[in-house]
Amino acid sequence: MPKKKFIWLFALCCLLPVALAQLLLTQGWFSAGVNSKGQWLAEEVQLLPAVPASEPHWRLVYLAPTPCLNDCQQALRLMTQIHTALGRKQQQLTLWVIGSEAPADLPSPLQFQQSDNKTLAAGQLVLVEHQGLALLQYALPQDLQQLPLTGKAVMADLQKLMKFDRGPV
Repeated sequence: MPKKKFIWLFALCCLLPVALAQLLLTQGWFSAGVNSKGQWLAEEVQLLPAVPASEPHWRLVYLAPTPCLNDCQQALRLMTQIHTALGRKQQQLTLWVIGSEAPADLPSPLQFQQSDNKTLAAGQLVLVEHQGLALLQYALPQDLQQLPLTGKAVMADLQKLMKFDRGPV
C-alpha cells in the first residue's frame, strides 16, 4: 500500500502544476509578452538611413505634424527631457524630428529631416535602431497632463533596450 501511495503522490505533484498552467492559459489569466510600454510595429518600416558603427545606436524620432503648434512644442520639450534624463547614456541616443517642414525654434540636440512619411501617423514618438528600422511607437495623449507618463514609458523601454544592446553588428 505505501508503494501505491507514493506513486499517486508523485503523479499528483507532477501533474498538478501542469494542470494549473493549462488552466491559467485557457482562462486568459496570463498575459504573455507585456514587457514593453510602447506598441511594437507589426511591419518593417525603414524610417531613417543606416548610421555607421561610430554613431549612436538608438534614435528617438518625433513625426511632426505640418503646423507645429503647442502639442508639437510640448513633444519636442519631452524629447529633450528624455535625452537629459538618460545621463551618461545619452551618447547612445540622437533625437530626430521628421516632417514636411522644420518646426520653429528647434532645440539644440534635435535634428530635422524633411520627409513625407505615409506609413506612420504624425504626432507620435518612434524608437528607431541604427539600421533605420522603426521598432516601437508611442502615441502622444491629447491631455498634456498625461505627457510625463508617456515620457516615463519611453524611458523605461529605452533603458531596457540600451541595457541589452551589444552595439551595431
